Amino acid sequence: MNNPLEMLADLQVEYSRAIVLGGLLMTVVLATGLPSIQLETDFQSSLPDTLPEIQAQDKVESEFRSSSAIIVLFQTNKESLEENFVTDVRDPRMLRMQKTLTEELEAESMVGQVQSPASLFPRIPDTKEQVKKALEGTQTGSFFNRDYTATQMYVNLEDEMTEQNIRAATELIEQNLEQTPKQPGIDITVTGNPVIRTDMGDTMVSDSMTTISAASLLILVLLGFARGRIYGPITFVPLFIGLIWTLGMMGHLGIPLTIATIALGAMILGLGVEYGSFITERIIEEKEKLGDVEAAVKDSVPTTGLAILGSSTTTIVGFSALLIASISFIRNLGLTLGLGIALTLVSALVITPALIIEYERWRK
Repeated sequence: MNNPLEMLADLQVEYSRAIVLGGLLMTVVLATGLPSIQLETDFQSSLPDTLPEIQAQDKVESEFRSSSAIIVLFQTNKESLEENFVTDVRDPRMLRMQKTLTEELEAESMVGQVQSPASLFPRIPDTKEQVKKALEGTQTGSFFNRDYTATQMYVNLEDEMTEQNIRAATELIEQNLEQTPKQPGIDITVTGNPVIRTDMGDTMVSDSMTTISAASLLILVLLGFARGRIYGPITFVPLFIGLIWTLGMMGHLGIPLTIATIALGAMILGLGVEYGSFITERIIEEKEKLGDVEAAVKDSVPTTGLAILGSSTTTIVGFSALLIASISFIRNLGLTLGLGIALTLVSALVITPALIIEYERWRK
């Protein structure tokens, strides 16, 4: 009885076109998971919740919401001062603007509590001296800096602080800021940990696309030099297909993209390129020796395939050790790398010989 790799080689010779089309169809199906890839930028959520310190921090977050609020920062502009500019954030004009903004935001369904210096006054005083007197003996450290050139507003959401909700809330705040009358000499910035998280998510996506593009281009060029202008791209295509399978599976399985997996694409391309390269090189050698591509595939796949199976298995087992880590994003890193290596191996071992056969048949 033939071993599985010999049976695979026979199938590749007999059904090469069907294998190529099946691989492309599978790529299209799995690619539907790409838009579903989640971003996980909250480092604290990745930590083990069994630690007392983490439990205490979760309690602080849930009850005080200290670092889960979106912050609107108001700062005086010291670069260009004019007579009517606000130079002290205790200026009643500043407080009236904040009160108006607070009322507008609290009227929005997705916004919960809004806190600002204006919240300290049932009625905004008419003069700065009255404001100063009203604030005497009041704990205002969370609202003002020492020299009263900056103040901040805290905006908490009714819904869960997901990346999607944070983006929507940030956009809502900015829209309300555009409609709120500005005070001269004041610069306004929307910030806070949630906003930084969403910005980090945008950077992660951008960096991921950049690293994948750079790695793909460099590997394709190097394969072109090593395998020629035909066999170089033939070797690269199954590798890239394996990467799409991996990212698509991440979307379908709900495996998030984290700071640990940001370079996942480039790592999979770099680790998986050897599988297709080895099988292509061996088929080329056997084809030159035997003069027939079909015989070359039947000789190459069982032998070289067994070697790369052994090599990839040890790599997958090594990455699988990360699954016992306490931190979730380390576990996700091991899972995605192991999955990526397995899928690029399957793509290289199954699709690469079929592509070579189809090319050689077309050339004839």
